[in-house]
Amino acid sequence: MDVLNIKPEVVAKYFLLKAAQEGEPITQLKLQKLVYLAYASALIKGKKLFNEPIEAWANGPVVPSLYQMLKKYGFNPIGEDFYKTDINKLLEDLDDVQSILDEVFDEYAPRSAFELVTITHNDGAWSKARRGKSPTERSSDPIKDEYILEAYAH
Repeated sequence: MDVLNIKPEVVAKYFLLKAAQEGEPITQLKLQKLVYLAYASALIKGKKLFNEPIEAWANGPVVPSLYQMLKKYGFNPIGEDFYKTDINKLLEDLDDVQSILDEVFDEYAPRSAFELVTITHNDGAWSKARRGKSPTERSSDPIKDEYILEAYAH
């Protein structure tokens, strides 16, 4: 497995820049699901985007470090202050996976945050990581890579 060590925030910023170009603001809820789906897509192609855990929270998969950076936005669209960046540097960091991220964005970004919650709740990986928890119970249990591979490698 090729570990790329890209920061989750770099993947998030790429998605936010693409969404801004299309005039579509994105909330943290939706962004977390897009980052998770990008992670899953890269994983089944033999690339591990980052080494940070993705936790099985009540509303679906969450990268905690990304949550901490974005929680100030609450349920509002993420502001340009977070993702305004040097686009050339960003693309350089994502050179190996830009096509994967574009595929994920094209397939999932047009969907609502709640459609993405449903998709990620029903993929099997999230529910395995939440096994034994009540629907609203907080959990920091990570979603294991093998759960993701089992769910998406079909």
